[in-house]
Amino acid sequence: MSSTTRITMPVVSFRRVENPSEKEGKKMYLAVVRAKDLPKDLESWRDINPRDSKITSNVAKKIAQSLNDAPENFLFRNRGITLLTDKVEYNNEDGDMYVDFSDQAIHGLLDGGHTYAVIQDVFDSLEDEDKATTSLNNAHVKLELLGGFTDKEEVTEIVSARNTSTQVKDQSIANLLNHFATIKDVLQNEPFADRIAYKEIEFNADGSKKDIDIKDILSYLVCFDREGFDDANHPIIAYSGKAAVLNYADSPENRERLQKYLPLLPQILELRDTIYADMPGTYNANGGKFGSLMGVNIKNAPTVELPFTGVKTKYVIPGAFIYPVLAAFRGLIEINGDRASWKKDPVKFYEDIKGELIQRLGDQALEIRNPNKLGKDKATWRSCYDYVAITAMRLNI
Repeated sequence: MSSTTRITMPVVSFRRVENPSEKEGKKMYLAVVRAKDLPKDLESWRDINPRDSKITSNVAKKIAQSLNDAPENFLFRNRGITLLTDKVEYNNEDGDMYVDFSDQAIHGLLDGGHTYAVIQDVFDSLEDEDKATTSLNNAHVKLELLGGFTDKEEVTEIVSARNTSTQVKDQSIANLLNHFATIKDVLQNEPFADRIAYKEIEFNADGSKKDIDIKDILSYLVCFDREGFDDANHPIIAYSGKAAVLNYADSPENRERLQKYLPLLPQILELRDTIYADMPGTYNANGGKFGSLMGVNIKNAPTVELPFTGVKTKYVIPGAFIYPVLAAFRGLIEINGDRASWKKDPVKFYEDIKGELIQRLGDQALEIRNPNKLGKDKATWRSCYDYVAITAMRLNI
């Protein structure tokens, strides 16, 4: 049984941030700490951060310059430090925050390693007689603390998302898209074509950021790799994370095979948005309360615009609800050599069978009560896939 390490630090301010996943036990806190009070004990909890935070790197040098030049503004110039924790407590009386860590594999310094290393180095380099009077004592740093995460794979995805540089991501995507150049051709006449970001950060002519991530499109494509997955092996990696999708799609064997599915992308993306927009009403029509399912949020007005159809909805639905249903329709694809085609229009077929299909998804969501676990649950993917496959067989499709 692992032991718990408790690290205490005085904080200038502390607050809990409400979030949609609190019912799952996931907590979020924000604190402001004097830079000089950052505990050295955090050094022992850096295993989850994949980057080597060298104080001689260009990033570290810029952080050090910001700290030294204007310590009173460091809080606003630096993005801060993020910790994954077991538990966080705060004592109102003495202003101390207590942070518990118990597992080196999932707890520790998630992001901000360069900031932490620079702060320690700068203060360690001070002469003893200067430590009380230095202007560096006016420097503060923001701490973001996340608690309640127990899934190692989920933690890995969070760490990857927070730590992978834009340059590395752009390079990975660019290399991959060399083999999927026809995506632009296939989607060029779609109304959303100009909104797709083929790089990590890409802007429109008016300066606004493009809001459709090519990695999301690739994840929906992977859902329909009928030859890579079967009735016993489901494309759960499409939900698991963008890094997993890129790794899968960038495999030479998979790249070649996925080429044949690219012409089907317009229908795949339309089906994705159709499922999203229709799911709440279909579930409620069968006597359920979609808004009460764990992870679903409802806005006061239809402010969520779906990217591929432009339909607006007031529901914010986790991807865990969408992917198993979407992937269930890969059985409608027919393969003839290097060509893939639909046996039946997937959107029309969804409209015909959606009642029982969405009910199955809802039943699993009620039982599991955790969106992330739902999205990775083999039984959920199998139940959705089996229903579509059996119904298609019964209708001789």
